[in-house]
Amino acid sequence: MTQPSAQARTTLNTWTARNTLGTRGTRLLCRLADQQALIASLPPPASWLSASEQARWDSFSSEARRQTFLAGRWLARQTVARWLDSPDLPCLLVAPTGACEVAPTGACEVPGSASVFVSISHHGGHVVCAVADVPVGVDIEGPRPRRDVLALAAMVQGDAQKAALARLPPAEREHAFLRDWTLKEAWLKARQQGLDFALMRTLVFDERPPGRPDEPQGDLPHEPDGSPSQAPDTAVAHHGDLVIAVAGLPCLPWMLDSEPTLHWRRYRYRRSAADPENPDTPDNPQDQDKAA
Repeated sequence: MTQPSAQARTTLNTWTARNTLGTRGTRLLCRLADQQALIASLPPPASWLSASEQARWDSFSSEARRQTFLAGRWLARQTVARWLDSPDLPCLLVAPTGACEVAPTGACEVPGSASVFVSISHHGGHVVCAVADVPVGVDIEGPRPRRDVLALAAMVQGDAQKAALARLPPAEREHAFLRDWTLKEAWLKARQQGLDFALMRTLVFDERPPGRPDEPQGDLPHEPDGSPSQAPDTAVAHHGDLVIAVAGLPCLPWMLDSEPTLHWRRYRYRRSAADPENPDTPDNPQDQDKAA
């Protein structure tokens, strides 16, 4: 789980600068990989890192951080190429925020779409990447020994969510908490935001059917961003003990592809009343140390 400390957090949140608000993408591709397997298959980093990536990689003092960065960037290249159905690996950039951007070259343009959007997340020995033609966020989490789930929930969940979590048998709490956490972090990352505990406490996710590409949307109530208010904007899946969530802005693409195959449950966010408890949040999440 991404922690509210100086540890790397928000660079896993990635997108390009072009804005496609008000549109619904057609496809999202999510790929999960073993980090060590990726590292073992890497060509020399100098042969494929962009200049901004090389500078970012050089800035890490920890070898573990350097390896994690390389694994994420290599998987991102493979995933974008697969999404584009291209034999060529794209060029990726590091944004001023530390985020991952697809370089605006011909190899990375999607016909009929404004741009390509990428998000990367890491947990333990796993790395996951999501690519779509709308802003996208992905988060991956897994169980940890001696994790105080109720204490963490007090920071990021509203009163109703905390009460529901406390009513669950202890053996089920961590799984339920990780589902909510990953949905919230993926939602924030699709909006290019770092962890914001106050905002996270107001986010509630209601399960939604996936819908169909041909269903009429003109008569549905719409959000301020122009998206149908009933359209799913997040989804969660499980792979063993791992919990993976994706989010799209303003909503998820119709098609959710994944490698390996994952079974997605779709959700739509809504805002609850602000939680008056635990008002403290990171002073500026965007200023936290970042790594992709």
